[in-house]
Amino acid sequence: MKVLVIGAMGHIGSYLVEQLIERKHEVYAITRGNRKPYFDSDAWEKVKFIRMSREELCESSLLDELKPDAICDLVSFGLDEVKKLVEKINYDVFYLQIGSIWTYENKLYVPVDENHPKNSVGKYGKDKGLIEDYLFKLVKERRLRATVIHPGHISGKYWQPVNPQGNDNVEVFRKIKRGEEIILPFGGLTTVHHVHAYDLSQIIVAALEKQDISNGQAFIAVAERAMTLKAITENLYRKYGHEPNIRYVEWEEFKKNLSDEDVRVSWDHISHSPCCSVEKAKKLLGVSIKYTINDIMNEYVDYQNI
Repeated sequence: MKVLVIGAMGHIGSYLVEQLIERKHEVYAITRGNRKPYFDSDAWEKVKFIRMSREELCESSLLDELKPDAICDLVSFGLDEVKKLVEKINYDVFYLQIGSIWTYENKLYVPVDENHPKNSVGKYGKDKGLIEDYLFKLVKERRLRATVIHPGHISGKYWQPVNPQGNDNVEVFRKIKRGEEIILPFGGLTTVHHVHAYDLSQIIVAALEKQDISNGQAFIAVAERAMTLKAITENLYRKYGHEPNIRYVEWEEFKKNLSDEDVRVSWDHISHSPCCSVEKAKKLLGVSIKYTINDIMNEYVDYQNI
């Protein structure tokens, strides 16, 4: 299969391209500059690089000339940019778009599955939901073949996972390593739901190779189980040989001890408190999820020598 990957040099793309090459697919990587992949691999010697922006791709005749069998769109965030690209795709090209579990913001049940209403009020999740609705409307009209993959918190050893406080401050990991106190709000019982980029890439490849099943379908991509902030934090303390040193505080005290940005990011994750199911991808696409959330955390701090 001839696969065009938009965003091939990013974190998802680095894992995805390697898996596509291993599966004997022909890969064309759209990249704006000279950025290198996140890790070295012999697979990159077999990739054909095309230096252009997304906008230049939409304005060019490349798709007509290249005639890809599939397009993996890893970096689209708004409906207008998706429309510009999709309008240039004929029915023979399979389109795969990366969504987000943020589309299921106001949870009616857990674990959330793909039948859950798309009810986000935040711009990011709402936009991803609008994109899915647009794509699947075209599928029903037989004007497009497409699937949408909704990942959790995309993570890996090269990309910092959402930390045990629900934000992006790497110092939280260092404090745990030193055995210092960590504060958590709400008894540490809110959840986060990561996915390793390797497992996300597995699901993408399976969806491309099983288009008769994936066409017109959405798939959630997450680790087997969500975890509470409390459980993740305790795991890391014990990994470093410490007894958990956690103090549970009210939200107002939590806010006073963090920067405004860390508070904003923590609240975004805590308020969503995602807990999703990957069963549909496992059953219909035949994938086996490799990484637990503890695996993700341990791999990251080991590789980064935190």
